[in-house]
Amino acid sequence: MTQHAGPALFLLLVTIIAGCGGGSGPPASGPRPPVTDSDLVQVGPLQIRTASAAGFTAQSIPTMTGNCAFVALSGSQVVWMASQALMDRLLYVSNHFGDGEVCVANLDGSGEVVLTNNTAEERDPRWSPDGTKIVFVRQWGAQDPEIMLMNADGSGIEALTSNALPDDSPAWSPDGQMLVYRTNAGNDEVAVMYADGSDPTSISKNAANDGDPDWSPSGSGRVIAFDTDRHGVSEIYRMRPDGSGQHRMTSDVWDEFNPVWNSAGTEIAFERMVSTFNSDIMAVNVATFAVRTIMQDPGRDSDAAWSSDDRLVAVSSARDDPIGYRHAWLQQTVAPHQAFQVTTGQWTAYDLDLGSPTMQTDRVLIGPYGSDWGGTDPVFTSADAGVVAFDGRGYRNFVRIGVRAADIDTLQITPLRGIGWELVGVVVEAAEIVNLKEDAGRSQPPTVWQLDPLNSGAAVLYFSAFTGKLVSVLPVRDVVYPTAADSAADAIRQRVEGGRLIVEGDFAAVFDARGAKIADATDAVTIGPDGTRLDIEGE
Repeated sequence: MTQHAGPALFLLLVTIIAGCGGGSGPPASGPRPPVTDSDLVQVGPLQIRTASAAGFTAQSIPTMTGNCAFVALSGSQVVWMASQALMDRLLYVSNHFGDGEVCVANLDGSGEVVLTNNTAEERDPRWSPDGTKIVFVRQWGAQDPEIMLMNADGSGIEALTSNALPDDSPAWSPDGQMLVYRTNAGNDEVAVMYADGSDPTSISKNAANDGDPDWSPSGSGRVIAFDTDRHGVSEIYRMRPDGSGQHRMTSDVWDEFNPVWNSAGTEIAFERMVSTFNSDIMAVNVATFAVRTIMQDPGRDSDAAWSSDDRLVAVSSARDDPIGYRHAWLQQTVAPHQAFQVTTGQWTAYDLDLGSPTMQTDRVLIGPYGSDWGGTDPVFTSADAGVVAFDGRGYRNFVRIGVRAADIDTLQITPLRGIGWELVGVVVEAAEIVNLKEDAGRSQPPTVWQLDPLNSGAAVLYFSAFTGKLVSVLPVRDVVYPTAADSAADAIRQRVEGGRLIVEGDFAAVFDARGAKIADATDAVTIGPDGTRLDIEGE
């Protein structure tokens, strides 16, 4: 039952809401359209602007099962569409005021706020698990560094440590009740204390230097990762919060340090020094100890931080900066491993952390060239019509329907009812349907279904109710459907037999989920429950 709650919630938002303030929650931020907020409408998790407000419709497409909700957009050209999602904010230290100050910004670099402003050196900021507090380190001149605590807006600063020992590198326990940190009473040790600064206790207790600790998330056994030079070079270790069970995680010839857990508790990212001026971001699997490369660049990549959904890693890097200033970058943790620059300017951003999500722009799907994250191009610059899919997590897919400018007024989209299966169907009608183009991911060329050689005035589109992806396209022969004045939907017959959907009609061709034509004219197609198997009859 819970998997259907998300689409139901979003369907409540399908009604067009004028302006940006139609829903509750924190305001959206990120890449902005070159218009005022009053020009925007909200459709589920999408912000949309059309060339003209007159005639624009967002039609809900009925579904019987699956996670996704579907909405057909038509009636006016869409010139801006951006998906909104709860996304982490970037916490970092910047020296653009001369000394290090704690700053916070959205993931695209917008909305920067400087939280501290003094002549002390601030470093090592970390979000609390609930995003309401920030722990950080402050050092005045030649004094020892101390661990501080403040509210997420920079107010209410208080000292958690005040002693003759240097204390730094704090990290939160998953429940926010305790802190782990590095202290030094002759050599570096890992210590823990309560979040109010009480009961400080050293736990690593080794003659070597131990530091840079990070507490695992609650689902991984409550252990602490840290680095240590007890083997000559720095290696990654882990231990229980009481200091017992110390276990070596890496065994290499390189110095490896600054470990940080992912939110799933399955991997620990760390920095590996491969030369004096070059370091890479690696990750070790907690179960197998296998090490993989996350980020490899000719310069130094440091201060890794995972996003809350583990899809991104933030690093401080001097890549693409001709002078050598280190900036905050985000990189995808899985292929295609795209990287996006967050901070800019002639100063350095370092000691990064991700957390405290707010509603932000996840992607610009339709807009001017270069208007998506990091100056990348959206999927499309405009769309006359299309079908968008989203679920409880947000945007899932968009298929742009291409027709000639002279045929815009003939276009209509009709839902197919009564499928009662794991597919969602619509009939698209126009004087001629030129093509269909589907979003294939950020900065990736769209998947294309080229229909203009068939000169078809109607096509049946089937989507997966679980992924939102287009799985089959069946253009209708013009001899059956010569104009858009008639209803092609009435000529389509559907039934479910033996766990598969049988579609009957007079089709000019059959296209699969990759846009490839797999058959010419036919009068029946059988589609498997997941949409991946197509059987052709009556060729």
